Amino acid sequence: MKIHFRGYGFQGLAALEHISDLAGKGNMILNGLAGYYTVTAEALGEGEAISRLNDFVKSLFGTLKVMEGSTISSPVGLRDKLQKIRHCRIWSRQNYVFESDVRDFFLKGVSGSKDASSEVFDLEERSLKLISGAAGEVAASCISIPGLFPTFMGRYVTTTFLSQIPVSFLSDGDIVLLNLRDPSFGKLKTASN
Repeated sequence: MKIHFRGYGFQGLAALEHISDLAGKGNMILNGLAGYYTVTAEALGEGEAISRLNDFVKSLFGTLKVMEGSTISSPVGLRDKLQKIRHCRIWSRQNYVFESDVRDFFLKGVSGSKDASSEVFDLEERSLKLISGAAGEVAASCISIPGLFPTFMGRYVTTTFLSQIPVSFLSDGDIVLLNLRDPSFGKLKTASN
């Protein structure tokens, strides 16, 4: 049995409260911020993992907010518009805002092997793949968000913004923990909605 943790961008963080309950009950397939937290918690402890996740989000929030679009609620003022224009200028010159050393900073000390995989999109083969084995590689691939950092290993990006349901790797008996957007409630105003 595999356990899939899913969610679009920040919505994946809704899975954090359930991760410890499901640890050890099957092979986890991770991505995005929840995947990063899961691997970091196993390598460094829950306290350090939540601290690093908090630092990651705080440090990169402006860019993540632009990438997330309307799922983050805030008044749209001149400052927000200028920030979006700044990001568009950066993305017109290169495919990412931050160099890989910024990603690597959040991976310091994450080592050992991990009994989990990260779902990634292989840009060369144009297909979904699983990265598994070394904890640092699984964590790095979880936060290799397209537009935020360069590709992982020169070809992989996390699927956190690609799909909400990991149908490629599902099999009978799997558990899928996700946080879907429900369009029947109208336009979402906050990530928690």
